[in-house]
Amino acid sequence: MSGYFSGFSFNKITDSISNAAHKTQDTLNNAIANVSDPHTKLSLKARTRYLQESFGTVGEISKLPPQYQSLERKVDALEKCLKRMLLVTRTFEIEGYDYPPNLTESISDWWSLNKDGWFSSSSKKSQKTKVDASDAFLPHSFAHAISKAAHDCNVVFKDLQEEEEGEEEDEDVVNITEMFDSWSKCYKNIDLGKSEMDSIIVKEFNNKIEKLINQDFKRAHDLRKKVENSRLKFDTVRYEMKLKEEKVGLSTKTKDSSGAETDLKTDDAATAKINIEEAAAEDKSEKAAGDNAANETGDAAPEAEATLDTEHAANIEDAKLLEELEDEFVSNTTAAVEAMGEISECSEILSLAKLFQNFQLVYYRQCVQEIEASLKTLSGLEGENS
Repeated sequence: MSGYFSGFSFNKITDSISNAAHKTQDTLNNAIANVSDPHTKLSLKARTRYLQESFGTVGEISKLPPQYQSLERKVDALEKCLKRMLLVTRTFEIEGYDYPPNLTESISDWWSLNKDGWFSSSSKKSQKTKVDASDAFLPHSFAHAISKAAHDCNVVFKDLQEEEEGEEEDEDVVNITEMFDSWSKCYKNIDLGKSEMDSIIVKEFNNKIEKLINQDFKRAHDLRKKVENSRLKFDTVRYEMKLKEEKVGLSTKTKDSSGAETDLKTDDAATAKINIEEAAAEDKSEKAAGDNAANETGDAAPEAEATLDTEHAANIEDAKLLEELEDEFVSNTTAAVEAMGEISECSEILSLAKLFQNFQLVYYRQCVQEIEASLKTLSGLEGENS
């Protein structure tokens, strides 16, 4: 085995996943650049941020309240438990779950049907009964199988009674016939009770558990997804605004006569102004050039003001959008908390658990009553024999 995995490397898998993520991010970035609708663009940016968060390349993730996180864990655990229980209780939907098909018994019944059967009885009535019983024989429970076996035994001894007509009644044969008859009826009633219990559990327990999982828990999952989406959008816009603020907060830059970009400080600006004025006094041509430059500066001023106004308006829009996203984030979180809170109260689940136990109790009480009645009959036969 070691040789088989000798060339295996987890680093390759990690690199492959990382490459796939980067390709996905590049695809999203291209899509963002080509999209004009602001809502679609924000959704794509949120998906990009999700990838960045997954790989730990971006920080400042909004934290949800501890109450919310606790509810998430509780609801997830509860859902897993219900699915685990349902996996077992679905067994009640399977006919014959407590008595799988018995190949040996099926062959035996076929043999009895095609031969004279038990004790080679030649009674036509007995043969007809066995044919009917064999045709109908497909046990759907252990009680059903016992009832059928006891019924067949009862038929055998009834045949013996018919064959001995005119002769003195054999008390032992009569008692054995009644014994098997009591046994058969007892488990027939138990089987009927079991079928009813199975049906009720499927309708009143399994179906309602499935409804909880497919509706209530699904709704909670959907609301949690909305919370995550709104959180991603909020963090995306907040992060972009932070980048803009950092950019504006950098030192103001200008270009010198050589075209190089330099930082312009307050003292340097004052010195530069004095030099320009002195040069203008000495040389008229330079003054004229200075005037032209001043005119150009005057022309650029409205443009600069317009740019500032545009940036200011954009900042206002960003702030407004961030506030809207924050309200949406809070609203979705509140709705998710309410939904998960209702589920975690477990009142409906507790009621279903009580129903399940009551169904079981009714059935097992019936079993006890039927077995007690049969045992009483058997005790009476024993008293007669003694």
